[in-house]
Amino acid sequence: MKNNQIFIFTDLDGSLLNHNNFEFKEIKDFILNCIKNGIKIIPNTSKTKTEIQVFLDQLGHNLPFVVENGAAIHNLDLVHPKFKFINNSLVFSRSVFEIQELFEKSIPIEFQMRCLFLKDMSSLEQMKILGLNKKYLPFALNRDFSMPLVFNGSKVLVNEFNGFLKKIGMKLHEGGRIYNICDDCSKGKAMTTLIEKLKNDFNFKSYTIVIGDSPNDISMLNVSDQPCIIPLPNRNNLCHLKDQNIIRATQSAPQGWEEVVRASLKKINFELEG
Repeated sequence: MKNNQIFIFTDLDGSLLNHNNFEFKEIKDFILNCIKNGIKIIPNTSKTKTEIQVFLDQLGHNLPFVVENGAAIHNLDLVHPKFKFINNSLVFSRSVFEIQELFEKSIPIEFQMRCLFLKDMSSLEQMKILGLNKKYLPFALNRDFSMPLVFNGSKVLVNEFNGFLKKIGMKLHEGGRIYNICDDCSKGKAMTTLIEKLKNDFNFKSYTIVIGDSPNDISMLNVSDQPCIIPLPNRNNLCHLKDQNIIRATQSAPQGWEEVVRASLKKINFELEG
């Protein structure tokens, strides 16, 4: 493990950030110490670019990050200094405008009518659903690649709806609070693409720790060396995942994040200094 670069790909809401108030101050020093010890932390989230920038400002440290359920990776030079990409980013998705146009043209009207999009709600409804205040709400709505919504229907109808989306090269992601209609990308695809590029371009060896709490995290949990799950308050989340390798936190975020990182590092005999 000595010659492997350790990566932590982490969801934010409910995994690193407290599910209710989005705070992480209790573990801020621990996160910064992980970075100081050479661990590369990459937020991999359904959040927008502007939302993640708020988190990075609060952290006081710039990081590479994956936005909107695997739609794009930004700050690639912080992953490897020799990465050279337009705008320092890799984009895997069509724009939100293309996605909306295809949705309106191709999805049966009876399913379109079951979709209540966040952009069409009042600000009070948006704040209630997202748990955000008026200051941070615009950042969550500033989407480049996805359409967040509430779906009015049973799980059977949700699966049927997702089937129609897949036929046109899109998919429905279920997060901790809402659904998102996205292009055919995922957190797992973005992560594996990045790790493969490092391996192929620079003969880079890596060890991946992945931390999540919701169904849209499963794609990256499944392709990690060490999957970790954070419990959500009053919810038995991702209990159907039975991999014996999974580390499950006993605490919710943010303390649960530190708990699983320490446990993951202990398994590979990596000791943090400082």
